[in-house]
Amino acid sequence: MLTNPPGELFALAEARSTRADIAGTAVWTLSGNRQRVLFIHGFRGDHHGLQAVAGALADLTVVSPDLPGFGKSAELEHHDLSSYSDWLIDFCTSTGPYDLVVGHSFGTLVVTKAISNGLSTKKVCLINPITTRGNTSKSLSNRLAEIYYRIGKNKIFGSWLMSSGLVTRSMSIGLTKAKDRRTRSFIHKQHSQYFSSYKSTRVAIEGFHAANSGSVFDYADALTGSILLIAGSQDAVAPISEQKRLNEVLPNSELLVLKRVGHLSHYERPVEIATAITNFLETH
Repeated sequence: MLTNPPGELFALAEARSTRADIAGTAVWTLSGNRQRVLFIHGFRGDHHGLQAVAGALADLTVVSPDLPGFGKSAELEHHDLSSYSDWLIDFCTSTGPYDLVVGHSFGTLVVTKAISNGLSTKKVCLINPITTRGNTSKSLSNRLAEIYYRIGKNKIFGSWLMSSGLVTRSMSIGLTKAKDRRTRSFIHKQHSQYFSSYKSTRVAIEGFHAANSGSVFDYADALTGSILLIAGSQDAVAPISEQKRLNEVLPNSELLVLKRVGHLSHYERPVEIATAITNFLETH
């Protein structure tokens, strides 16, 4: 396993990646000599979001698709959790089996929804899992997000606002907890390049409502396999108190809490996440 800084791990992953699309889904594979791992990225970004973690996993084969409607993948008719669940089940049927399925943020909703609908996987890793239903939250940040996406529907300036670099940088600054200048610069560059890679404003707005209406707790009864939960102690999107409660609810789960990290643990601590994934595969 590699232990380079996040930016270097990202570059190494990019150099290892080869693209081979499956139907309308753009798919990148990082070849390795050991188990196969599937990465499902979070909302608004694309596969690049988890590339630093993939770069650290030099011995594993990592398969990393762009979610439908994001990056280079084609849109779906609808971008709700049911549609993403159906897509993931079909994708795994075509490309599996996998020794581990990993989801980050919105990706954790897609993965757990698919498991509740019949996706067969014995091992799962949920990074910063969504455990608080956004559309019932009264927090200021969620209210602002709802206003932002509501304005995004405006035909005159909605598209401009949705892809605004100023909004993206403000979000990036707000979520980043790292003090290291190089890491902060890497994160801001990632968001600038990939956070607005959705195919259309419709995709982004539908995706927001999907992410804002779900919780991993909705699918807890179906999550009976071995589960690795990775949380940030300062995560405002997925509060640590709910991560601990999820760990208590899921009988076969274990929780790794990364201190002084928020919702961007995949950018800030890719080596620690890769180490946890490797150990989890070896011991379960």
